[in-house]
Amino acid sequence: MPIMCTAGHLPIEISFKDHLANTKAIVIDCRTAAEYELGHIKNAINVPLQHLSIRIDNLPCTYDDAIFVYCRTGNRSDTFATYIRSIGFTKCQSIAGGFELWGESEC
Repeated sequence: MPIMCTAGHLPIEISFKDHLANTKAIVIDCRTAAEYELGHIKNAINVPLQHLSIRIDNLPCTYDDAIFVYCRTGNRSDTFATYIRSIGFTKCQSIAGGFELWGESEC
């Protein structure tokens, strides 16, 4: 059962397959720059979780955008999505499983 969050009534997680249906969403890779350089989803923007607090005013999205965020296993992306949803980015979801699960075969 997906983890629910009251913000926008969207589940906090979305499957990799389901995220592909929204081609207009902004995709954020919240891994480190080094991890991002090793491979990432095409057109993903790197905003490492550890830099989020200093980059929050310069995120590449608006409060109305659909945002999908991912990391290596899903832990950092859940944290990232939960935090930015709490400050108003209610359409943010974490891509379940992380790059470790689907990255090599899907990207």
